[in-house]
Amino acid sequence: MNNIILTSLDPGKNTGGVKAKIDIINFLKEHGYTSYEVNPYVSKLKKAILANITIPKDINRLSPDKVIIQYPIPSEHITRKIIECIRKKKDSKIVFLIHDIQGLQSTESETIVKELKIFDLADEIIVHNKHMGKWLQEKGCQKPLVDLEVFDYANPQPINKAVEYNRSICFAGNLFKSEFLKDLDLKHGFYAFGPNMFSEYPSCIEYCGQYSPEELPAHLNQNFGLIWDGPSIKTCKGTYGNYLRYNNPHKTSLYISSGIPIIIWKKAALADFVLDNKIGIAIDSLNELDSVLDSISEEQYQQIKSNTREIAQKLREGYYTKKAADSVN
Repeated sequence: MNNIILTSLDPGKNTGGVKAKIDIINFLKEHGYTSYEVNPYVSKLKKAILANITIPKDINRLSPDKVIIQYPIPSEHITRKIIECIRKKKDSKIVFLIHDIQGLQSTESETIVKELKIFDLADEIIVHNKHMGKWLQEKGCQKPLVDLEVFDYANPQPINKAVEYNRSICFAGNLFKSEFLKDLDLKHGFYAFGPNMFSEYPSCIEYCGQYSPEELPAHLNQNFGLIWDGPSIKTCKGTYGNYLRYNNPHKTSLYISSGIPIIIWKKAALADFVLDNKIGIAIDSLNELDSVLDSISEEQYQQIKSNTREIAQKLREGYYTKKAADSVN
């Protein structure tokens, strides 16, 4: 079998989103896949050459049996051209591995309809979790769906060892969209990492600066990593908060692969994974944080920590990526 992992990469970026794609490339290369990368972040002329000359020539040369496409590729024309070229080999299978669904973050029905037409070009789709799969089916997607469960994470730093339970929390991300931070009021330590921190924020937060995805795990030594989004401390809402109902935030994998247990919104899609694997706790509101942290004993925390370290090893080995690829018929 000649299997391909096809990815669009922006060479000018070094973000968590780029890391997620690169990790999948490397894990699937270990699994016998060949990587094929395209760069659609070019001029119109270069994009036309890419779509009409380079891609057809390369795909004809590669003659793939199965192609996993990391979706989305930020050009519908290039996406359709890739699929058209793959389909010339009649027994080739096309699989979308979803990173983001624009329709889930948009209120415009046109966006959803347009995206569903793209999904209809695949043979199978790897979705983040069962909640994302259910949403697609409710919107009319009839393609076979494979549940990724969680994103793997190649972590170059050692897994954090057992640490004293001091009820500390870390939060990593692009902080401008995490407006809930402005209203946070905690007695326990809260450490924020990432770009675009607000000029003013509560005294309970210690801002720790920005690091690359590879460097950041070395600075995460807290007891829990928080998964929360939106403007409110009472619940996750708004565009970013609502998206948690369906997606697998990559920061969750950052925390887990570092050996850090999770605190997550109870209605987030990944809450199922966290609770089923006993690697953290789920809450309704950030107002519960202090009391919930106080209710966990040292012994209980160390068991959660031990469970997290076991899952961390799986994420570092690409277990879930390889399992999903093998689940595709």
